Amino acid sequence: MSKYSKLFTALFLFVFSFVSPKLFASSGTITFKLPDNASIKFQPIFLGLDGNKVFASKRVKLGSREGGDSNYKERLSTTNLGGSFVSKNDNGDQDWLYYLGQTEVSQQQWNAVMRWWQRQNKLTVEPENKSQLPQTGKTPAEIFTFIQALNLWMLKNDRDALPKNGNAIAYVRLPTEVEWAYAARGGNKVSHDVFDRPYPYVDENGNETLDGYEWDRGSSGNHVKEVGSQYIQPNPIGLYDMLGNVEELTYGIFGQDFLFARFGGLVIRGGNYSTDPEDLKVSLRTEYDGYTQDGNILRLKKVGFRLALGSLVSETGHTADELDQGYDEYLSSDSGVTQSAAVGKTSLSQQAINDQLSHSNSERERLIEDNKSLRQQNSNIESKFVTLQGKLEQKTNDLDSTAKELESERSKNNTLTKLADISSIEKKFNIINNSKDLEITRLHSELTNLKQKVNYQGVALINAEASQKQVLSLQQEVNDADRRDNTANFEIEKNKKRIVVAEKRLLEALTRVADYNLFSAWRNLEIIKKKRQVSNNPTLWRVNQLEAKNMLIEYRRYVIQIVDNTDYTLFPEVKANLARWLKDNKVSNQQIKGLNLLERHIKEVREGKYLEVNDLYKNLLNEPEMRGSNES
Repeated sequence: MSKYSKLFTALFLFVFSFVSPKLFASSGTITFKLPDNASIKFQPIFLGLDGNKVFASKRVKLGSREGGDSNYKERLSTTNLGGSFVSKNDNGDQDWLYYLGQTEVSQQQWNAVMRWWQRQNKLTVEPENKSQLPQTGKTPAEIFTFIQALNLWMLKNDRDALPKNGNAIAYVRLPTEVEWAYAARGGNKVSHDVFDRPYPYVDENGNETLDGYEWDRGSSGNHVKEVGSQYIQPNPIGLYDMLGNVEELTYGIFGQDFLFARFGGLVIRGGNYSTDPEDLKVSLRTEYDGYTQDGNILRLKKVGFRLALGSLVSETGHTADELDQGYDEYLSSDSGVTQSAAVGKTSLSQQAINDQLSHSNSERERLIEDNKSLRQQNSNIESKFVTLQGKLEQKTNDLDSTAKELESERSKNNTLTKLADISSIEKKFNIINNSKDLEITRLHSELTNLKQKVNYQGVALINAEASQKQVLSLQQEVNDADRRDNTANFEIEKNKKRIVVAEKRLLEALTRVADYNLFSAWRNLEIIKKKRQVSNNPTLWRVNQLEAKNMLIEYRRYVIQIVDNTDYTLFPEVKANLARWLKDNKVSNQQIKGLNLLERHIKEVREGKYLEVNDLYKNLLNEPEMRGSNES
């Protein structure tokens, strides 16, 4: 944008600030008339941003700040927030802002708008309802129908009351999750310390308190209350019931974090009149589930909503060039460009490996523990089996020996009997015979004992065989576990390789674009240098100057993306392959040299240095990596 067009735009806005005040937004509460003598109020939420800029945003932290909070729904995250309108803040500065409903939408407001809508569309008109209780139990589709009806009513009947951003007229919508959370924490009306607390309410001593500010289980008697009740105070921005009374549906999509996430249903924020006071906090969020398992609509009686005012980004009246330039300036700002994080923490490969392999790693650890346990059981059973086999073998040998000894004694007894018959020495025979009878009795007793032991060992042998079967079964489980472990390792390695390939492709694409932008900037600076040798008229090289700066802005953006989103250890290989390809395709040698400068800049950004476009512009021709033969 030239200085004359900027001057004209400023003059245009200054004149219209008096001639047409509705070209700008109101800095105070806005009240809109509704059908049936109802009304609705919106509070301005200022952001402390330069209202003279076409695009501006601020970094906002969402989620719980409490260190012991392990709820995945409320983990701390950072995102950006911008406004939809511009107006003067309390300090008299032009500031970006958005508007949020002062209260949750009441049954009266819903009824008034929908009765008008029903009359317009020749539908059955519902009975009049003057209740100030919050409207709950509506589905998102019904809420969006209400919002559509309200927008049409306001455009037809109260258009002049709608704030504007240039040519863009305000329209009603649900607030985004970020808009809701920023306002619920008190916005820029509270200190940083209070903003980070579970809720932004303080007593006379500056200590956090809920007393007199929200309807929860302790203060409501477990009953829903009227919106904007005189018995409670609004939050620091002037909003009622942000955390209690009923929960509020937002225009956010639920995920495990607020940026890069697996997205689900709409987000519900805040608590309700039955929430315990110790559970009531700004970070409270849940996912909207509007259907039962058998296919019926689920109407949530503790979930309502409040409205926001937004404006269309592309309808402000700025030219395409002004929007492009404003966006380039925004990208160059601290909030517009992603800053580099700790090395490796935002690498795509690191994130993907952590996400995809977490389950495999835990399964692998379980299998390893199972293997250890099974192997120990196997070892114990094998040891017992060997011991039992040894004892059984020993008892069998003892039994054989006893049986042989018994047979020998029987043979001796028969011989003695024959001797008694021959010699007829009865007394000697009786003595010997009695002695042998006692010995035979003893041997019979011992044989009986041995048979019992053999029977016992037989049972033990059967148990040992069963144990052997158990050993084999356990060994099979061990083998199966080993195979599962090997399969898991294979899948892990395969996924790692796939991830590395994908990461290399991403890194190569970013490197190609960054290197070409750097070469284009260098080539334009060389042209400027040659033109200055011929003439001192800056108009001769103005186009080259703009192109060089634009290329360097893009170059810096891609350098930061490489640092934030890729694995730096892959860069040397990608750089070598790209340099080889450039050389094979006879691309300018100066573009190949640019890869060396790119590598240095990546290293510097990783170490925390912030690349300044003006420094790049001034020093590019003199960078040691770019010196040498000048090719255009």
